[in-house]
Amino acid sequence: MQKTGLHVDTTPFLPAAGKKGGSLHETAAACFVDEERPPTPEHIRRFRKSYVKQPGKRTQHWGLANDPAPRPSEFTYGALGSKSRGVDELMGSHAEPSSMQAYQQMRAETIYESNKKEQLGKTLNRQYEWPKQIAHDETFRFGVQGSKEKVTAIEVILPSDAPSLNVTEEQKEMYKLSHYAYEPGEQKNRKYDWQKAGIDPVTHVFGATAEIDYKDGVAKAFNPDLEYDSKVQPTEFMPKSVADFKKVRQDELGKVKNLGLGRHPVPPDYTYGISYKRADDWGAKECIQGNYTEEEQLPDPDLGRSLRRGCAPDEVLVSERTFGVPNVRNDIKPPKFQSVADSKNYGNEPGAKALLYPQPYATRGVYEEDFLRKYPKGELYDIAINAGFCESTEEFEKLYSVACVSSGVSEDEMISLDAIRRAMYAISLE
Repeated sequence: MQKTGLHVDTTPFLPAAGKKGGSLHETAAACFVDEERPPTPEHIRRFRKSYVKQPGKRTQHWGLANDPAPRPSEFTYGALGSKSRGVDELMGSHAEPSSMQAYQQMRAETIYESNKKEQLGKTLNRQYEWPKQIAHDETFRFGVQGSKEKVTAIEVILPSDAPSLNVTEEQKEMYKLSHYAYEPGEQKNRKYDWQKAGIDPVTHVFGATAEIDYKDGVAKAFNPDLEYDSKVQPTEFMPKSVADFKKVRQDELGKVKNLGLGRHPVPPDYTYGISYKRADDWGAKECIQGNYTEEEQLPDPDLGRSLRRGCAPDEVLVSERTFGVPNVRNDIKPPKFQSVADSKNYGNEPGAKALLYPQPYATRGVYEEDFLRKYPKGELYDIAINAGFCESTEEFEKLYSVACVSSGVSEDEMISLDAIRRAMYAISLE
């Protein structure tokens, strides 16, 4: 009872997982009795396939389930038929029609031209005007009376004594050469001179015979142990890694394939995979900031010196003299306006720090040197008005006076733009 109330259900609106247990003495038979499933809520039912595709119910999209029906429920497509007309009447009765029905059907079919010319049970009357000797002779027949002997259709179409069937041996050989017209079961004869080769084609067998009488090949393929007289494969020494690989990768006949499941023979603290961190490996921090020692950061001892002996006197090679032209030309005065084609670095270009941490207004071409350089009063007035530091001349005069006092100069001397900024900050604090 001391732990009562310690567990708080944070999601009371969700049903509990699993099956609710009854008493502590629940029997096995009670476990197989399914409880009645709760019905699906009305606002979710229209989304389920078991509800939409019910037998005998019209299938419609779930978005139209709650829409009003365009037609009443008793609406039916098509026209209602008379219940007195059954299928037998619609499909036609198979019973013998009465005399009246037969007469009505005959009168209904007299309008057809085919009924007049081709009457049922009578020949077609084409209204021919036959000669008198034919018209009055009932035994007259067209054609020539044939023989009373029985002649089959194949003899009529293709007689056995037809000239086309009388083919000579020479013609047969020509058809074999041109159309490969060999007789059924006839061996192809390539006209080889077997006597010259000393071979009898009737008894000779081409190919080589097997020296070893190998039997039960299929059985030995499925069970390799049958290859040996003892019916057991001899012991073979191999590395354990190779044996484990074959045990997993190869399929054994009559055994379940080893999928590598189950507990492996490894200690409890064993970790699979390779450690991603090694003592001599660099991380992202070392790749960005570098982790060089002081000796590795020193310049090479032969920097700026010639390594070829004989090109200069030995006293020059051992001295502190440096040969070549430096990359940064601090030894010459930079031009007032540097040309685009001039690729020299006069020491006034930004370094790596300025590239990684640019100044706030560097994207607009304004640098820190521009704020520290001194300007005359008229030029400072134009900058202050255009930049919005002040709106009138009186505000600029007040700002200029405070800047001169804070810089310790008279109003006739030039001051920097940074002094104007500090004066604006001092006035804003008043």
